[in-house]
Amino acid sequence: MTQGRPYTGTISPPRTGIKAGFWALACALVLFAGPVPAQDDSTQQDEVGDLVPNPFIEAAEIDARDAEAEDEPPADDACDWTLEGEPIQEQTREVFRSWSCHSFRWFDGLWGDSHDFPEEEVSGWFILGAEYTQYDKFDPRLRVRVRSPLPNLNQRWDLILGRVDETSYVSDTEGENETFFNPGAVTERDEEPEWLLGLGHRGRSDKQGWDWSAGVRLRTPPRPYAKVQYYYNKAFSLDTDFRFRQTFFWRGDDGFGATARGDFAHKIDPSNVLRTEAIATASEDTEGTQWYFGQTWYHRFAGDNGISLLAFVEGETDHEVPLRDYGFNLIWRRPYTRDWLFLSMGPSLTWRRETLDEEREMSLGFGVWVEVEFGSWRY
Repeated sequence: MTQGRPYTGTISPPRTGIKAGFWALACALVLFAGPVPAQDDSTQQDEVGDLVPNPFIEAAEIDARDAEAEDEPPADDACDWTLEGEPIQEQTREVFRSWSCHSFRWFDGLWGDSHDFPEEEVSGWFILGAEYTQYDKFDPRLRVRVRSPLPNLNQRWDLILGRVDETSYVSDTEGENETFFNPGAVTERDEEPEWLLGLGHRGRSDKQGWDWSAGVRLRTPPRPYAKVQYYYNKAFSLDTDFRFRQTFFWRGDDGFGATARGDFAHKIDPSNVLRTEAIATASEDTEGTQWYFGQTWYHRFAGDNGISLLAFVEGETDHEVPLRDYGFNLIWRRPYTRDWLFLSMGPSLTWRRETLDEEREMSLGFGVWVEVEFGSWRY
């Protein structure tokens, strides 16, 4: 736009499908836009651990956050929303939280009333956005995940409701919900996201143990799933940790399978973290072993801005094209008007090939999305 010359035209929505999706997201960003609350300078000195998944966040910091939440006095009905006089950001978050809280409290009540339902422990996350690549074209992005404890059933049972990539979720190959933290892990790109309802059981220890869950796809015909997972977390030092998960799963129509997944992370300094991850999956639905390897660099700027740069490669043994995809993904992420609402965007550069008939060509892409969190949500 030429400087000094004001724009006097009108803005009208684009008519193509690709542009229309980005236009809808742009309208949402404008709707959410508002004054950013003033932040204390000390928040800019937080370590990069706040930008990457646990266990980067120190255990003492987690305990302090949980204690602070427990000290808050309960409302008359903590599940009810409070919208009067609130900005659109708080209204959107409150409606989502209240709906989730009432639904899960009702389900917990089916098992008795020996324990009070912990409304403050209901947590959730959702993203709204879009991505376009030359290979896959336009892909709208709407993902939802909500979880809650069920004290009247068992202190370690959780109810889980989410709109997710079903195959990736059940097999434990999803890339942290394709967010800033790990966007490039093995995903079923051709699969439509599904609503899943599941019941999960957490292990006694955060360091190692067994989790298991079972659920069903909420559509006709319903498709059940079940999975058992062994996890092992080891902190070698304050700056280095290792995490491993071995998952055994069953999915209706697709049969049994297993996934081994490990990642090693090292904090170089308060602003830089390196993370290496490897995933291998074999099932009745794959021709061989589906594998993935990724190396991510996280960097944090002042003011809670951060970037992640991922280099990855993935493929499948015994497939006609063993090396399926490789490339780079750059994401810039920052709080957007609230410290629980985030804006992420960035380009990708990949070389993907699915069949012998097609040539491997460079594919440019770009994605943009917003993330909303409530409760003590942790990835």
